[in-house]
Amino acid sequence: MASESGSGLRPMHAGDLDRVLAWRNHPEVRRYMYTQHVIGRDEHQAWFERAHADPARHLLVFEREGRPDGFVNVTIVDEVARRAEWGFYLAPDAPRGSGRQLGEQTLAYVFRDLTLHKLCGEALAYNERSVRFHERLGFRQEARLRDHHFDGSGYHDVIGFGLLATEWSRESGSEVR
Repeated sequence: MASESGSGLRPMHAGDLDRVLAWRNHPEVRRYMYTQHVIGRDEHQAWFERAHADPARHLLVFEREGRPDGFVNVTIVDEVARRAEWGFYLAPDAPRGSGRQLGEQTLAYVFRDLTLHKLCGEALAYNERSVRFHERLGFRQEARLRDHHFDGSGYHDVIGFGLLATEWSRESGSEVR
């Protein structure tokens, strides 16, 4: 998962909790999440314990040159169809280009290492950066769910994305098993 340069993905461990919580609670990250309240330490700890114990969940830390710069959550939602969903965010101070690396390395992990068939993602429609990010990685828009999310003050559309292993392998020049 991690390359010799110290860049890559690694499993999240308990020692990452404070760092990942600080990223998640940062206003520029939090405003694009379904749950937008500030998450407390106990709530975060309980989430980690549940997610860490679930074999369908892959909690990953993205490192660039040995420095943690992002978080990825891959959840296998259908083992028979080999389909997963993902969520992610970068550290607010991550260097430019980190998102692209996080995305490319996650796709390699999902399709090459986990040998999944499809990866799905969602973005709040007003999160134009995430919409463009998915598209640049080769995802196709598969749905626009109108007024799908209520944030406490208003309704927002959600864009659903999907990427097949065969589409990724064509784009990346990689072979899929």
